[in-house]
Formats: sequence, C-alpha cells, structure tokens
Amino acid sequence: DRVGYAGDNFVRYTGDTITMAQTQLFAWEAYERGSDVHLQADPTKLELLHKSFKVKKEEFKEQQGDSILKRYGGEEHLNAPQRELLLAQTEDYVEYSRHGAVLKGQEKAVARSKYEEDVLINNHTCIWGSYWKDGRWGYKCCHSMVKQSYCTGETGVQIVSERPQDVGLYFSALEPFELIDKMVKEKKKKKTKKNKKHASDSSDSESEEKKKEKLKTALEAEDKRVKQVEALMQLDERKRPYNSLGQVKAPTEEEMEAFRMKRCRPDDPMASFLGQ
Repeated sequence: DRVGYAGDNFVRYTGDTITMAQTQLFAWEAYERGSDVHLQADPTKLELLHKSFKVKKEEFKEQQGDSILKRYGGEEHLNAPQRELLLAQTEDYVEYSRHGAVLKGQEKAVARSKYEEDVLINNHTCIWGSYWKDGRWGYKCCHSMVKQSYCTGETGVQIVSERPQDVGLYFSALEPFELIDKMVKEKKKKKTKKNKKHASDSSDSESEEKKKEKLKTALEAEDKRVKQVEALMQLDERKRPYNSLGQVKAPTEEEMEAFRMKRCRPDDPMASFLGQ
C-alpha cells in the first residue's frame, strides 16, 4: 500500500516549461530548413515566426477540410441540430387551449418590485400604466382604462375591440366637472394678477420717491467727500491721517450715480463750469 517518493522533478514540467520546449524544437527545425533563428540570441524574431507558422498551419487545415467536403460532401452532418430537436422530445409540461394559446407551463416570470406601483390587484396580471391608447393609461391584460377595476382578461380585450366607443363613456361623464374646475382656476389666476398689478404700481411710485431721496443724500455725501479730499491734498504728507483705520463698504447704486455725476473730466470743455 505504500508508494515510494517520486521526487520533485514533476515541477520542472509545469508552467511555461512545455511551451519553451516546443519553441526550442521549432527553432531547431527552422534552422535545419534554412531560417537563421535562435531562442537565446533573438527570442522576439523566433516568437513572431512561430506565431505566423501556427496561423498558416490552421489555415492549411481549414482549406484541406473544405476541399475534402467539396469533393466528397457530408457538410450537413457537421451542421446537425441538437439531439433534443432531432428527437422532438422534451420534459417541459405545457398546456394549450383550443385556440392554441398557452395556458400553463411557459409563463414568463413577472418582475416583482418592492414598490407599491408594481403590486397586482383585482386579478390583474399587469400593472396600471402598462397600456396606452388615445392619451389614456390602462391595464394591458384587459385593456381597461378604469383604475382599480376588476380584470376581465381576454373577454375584456375582445369587448373593447368590438365596441371602442363604450370605453370613453366614463371619461365623457367627467368632462363637465373638469371644465368647471378649469373655469374656477382661471378666475383665481385673473384675481391674483390684478392684485399683483395694483401692488406693483403702488410699490413703483414709492420706490421712485425713495430713490430720489437716496440720490439726494448721496450727492450731498459726495460733495462732502470731495471737499475732504481737497483739504487733505493741501496738508503736508506727515500731517495726513491714516486711511487704514476707516471702515470700507461696498458702494450702493446711488453712491455710484452721485460719483459719476460729480466726477471731474479734464477732457470735458464744460468742466470749468461744474463748480459754479
């Protein structure tokens, strides 16, 4: 029952050892036929030559097989279908109706979801919204356009196809109520627009007066600032105060307008009359 120790020589014949031996054998055979190749001296050239040899060998085998099939025939035996199709026997149980529709055995699994919209109710096999016709949603299983209705199956589909005008009775009854709701909403919108117009007119008049007052105060402040600058320019540099201690804020629109109005432009021919 005991087996002797075989040794570790089997490790030498694993990995790329076999492929390297095959490449070396190919190099010897190619050198005998006149190709100047060597495994250690130029391995890249040998590898490319070996790959091209394999491709040409496979092409030659395919051409040889095609020529044999063309001469002797028998290609239909190579492209034979599966054994199950040849025997026409399966273990799948399927029930058919008199009209040929599948009743049981090959139903496609419905993709269930954890969300509420994928829950099937009232004997329906499809969710609400799986059917679309004339701008309305419905159930695909019975072509019913009424939400939360009971499924009638194929009979419901036949009834809808025979009498399509009956499907719109439910929606035609709702049209007067929808028109009333639209009229009420339009009246509310008109009232809100009128109120907004009155409020905007009053606010515009008030805002114009406020703008004038703000511009007046900004012009006065600009005059004071110009006078202070002129007074500081006349003082000695050693007696001037530090500007870093003052508070700096972003100028407002009125202050910018006052600065533009009071700004002295040397290129302006009427610049000398601004101070008068």
